[in-house]
Amino acid sequence: MRELREIRGLKFPDEFVVRHFFKRGLQDRAGRVLELGCGTGNNLALYAAYGWSLTGVDYDAGALSNARWNLGEAAELIQADLSQGLPPLTGPFQALIVPNLLCYLTRDQATACLTALRAHLAPGCEVFVRTRLVDDYRYGRGQPIEPDGFRLATPETGEAGLFNRFYTQAGLVELLSGTLALSDRCELAVRFDNLQSGVRVPGNSDLVVWGTTP
Repeated sequence: MRELREIRGLKFPDEFVVRHFFKRGLQDRAGRVLELGCGTGNNLALYAAYGWSLTGVDYDAGALSNARWNLGEAAELIQADLSQGLPPLTGPFQALIVPNLLCYLTRDQATACLTALRAHLAPGCEVFVRTRLVDDYRYGRGQPIEPDGFRLATPETGEAGLFNRFYTQAGLVELLSGTLALSDRCELAVRFDNLQSGVRVPGNSDLVVWGTTP
């Protein structure tokens, strides 16, 4: 692992990934963690610091190159388009983190991806998911593609032309219950303003859900 000043891309994990990690006691038990949409590896770095084995999947070859630099050769990093389904994985995994992916998949794609994951997760796998709610600033700002899904027209967020799917709290919980059968759930609403490309973007709204598989 690199020193902080040498890290490429995001230097710190999602604050709610950190909360989940310590509130669930994952610092006291090592295992294998899978992150979908791992980017440059900032979330996986937290697990690496406590001895977990790392697997990350992302679409962006450049992000994965930076993740390799940041995390080292021990991390298994896989380039794949998750809208087309899961790549081959070697499970089982004792932790799954999906902090920034579901909003970029259609409902059918998300359902297929999460359903396929079940075969790769160990009993009692710790699951973390974060995605956007229907009261988010971006909702409705673009071309409708499916119910609650739009091809965005928001250059201020850097997502113009990208598909975004938004969820109600009940809808996200229903999706995770139906695909991963999560129990011992915790649900946390996250609302915040942000600066993006020098523009203040108000009304970001996410839901964090964590729990365990059967």
